[in-house]
Amino acid sequence: MSVRQWKRVITITVIIIIILFSILALVFGLKSCHYSNLEDDGKLINLDKYGTMDAEELSGLFDYMGSINSESDLSYKELYPNLYVNNTFDFVRAESKTCYITFDDAPDASVTPQILDILSANNIKATFFVVYDDSPEAEAIYRRIVNEGHTIGVHSASHNFEYVYSSVEAYLEDFEKMSTHIENTTGVKPDIFRFIGGSINKYNVDNYREIISEMVRRGYVYYDWNVSSGDEAVSYVSSDEIIKNVEKGTADKNQVILLMHAGDGNNATVTALPEVIKTLKNQGYDFASLNSTITPYCFGY
Repeated sequence: MSVRQWKRVITITVIIIIILFSILALVFGLKSCHYSNLEDDGKLINLDKYGTMDAEELSGLFDYMGSINSESDLSYKELYPNLYVNNTFDFVRAESKTCYITFDDAPDASVTPQILDILSANNIKATFFVVYDDSPEAEAIYRRIVNEGHTIGVHSASHNFEYVYSSVEAYLEDFEKMSTHIENTTGVKPDIFRFIGGSINKYNVDNYREIISEMVRRGYVYYDWNVSSGDEAVSYVSSDEIIKNVEKGTADKNQVILLMHAGDGNNATVTALPEVIKTLKNQGYDFASLNSTITPYCFGY
């Protein structure tokens, strides 16, 4: 071969070696990485325990956190000094086949009490991710949720996607308003929450990692879902469709975080709920409410 051909062979070989070493470093190096490397005054938890992120997702979040820490204004970390909760992030899974029924968008003066009645009749504890309402009727429902042994968590004060996800500061402002209202009304400071639209949606594609990182840094646990009842559809969904969605979605799972809604207009959910509960019991599920020690189901970073 000519000298030029030899140089080409050597160049290609070197490139291949570099690529192989890069792959090995990614596979073996990231497995031993801990988010404690990103700790800020001890308030950023080891996120490698959090959810089920793979090596690529871990790498992406590392790169992102590195970039915002070096280039961005993180003054929002000084906002709302009381917006912290203690959390070890030591998660456990239920020993039995368990369904955690969760309801978004409560309270509604008609729908939510009916759902609470059904849950009480079946001796089932659930989780309510609530929105802001300072009417006496709504505040009575918040208290009823807590007094009957259900878990109450933050959903949103405004439920305005464009505003809430416009910045980290906007998210914190909305969250703080809802959290404070829950605490003032019920005496419970919530430590779990659910993002409106889920943790990743079309409104937060540019900043969801920064919002998630800040909320977890403050000690909060968020819960997405792995089964949806479909009752959040914009167009009308019948109670039969809700039942079928749940039956199909839960058929092959051991731990289910089920998304349902208890807000204005969710009358089909009320109608479907007794049969949903019956279906889940027939599938062998036990029922429990969420708390910050339950292993979360989180959409990928």
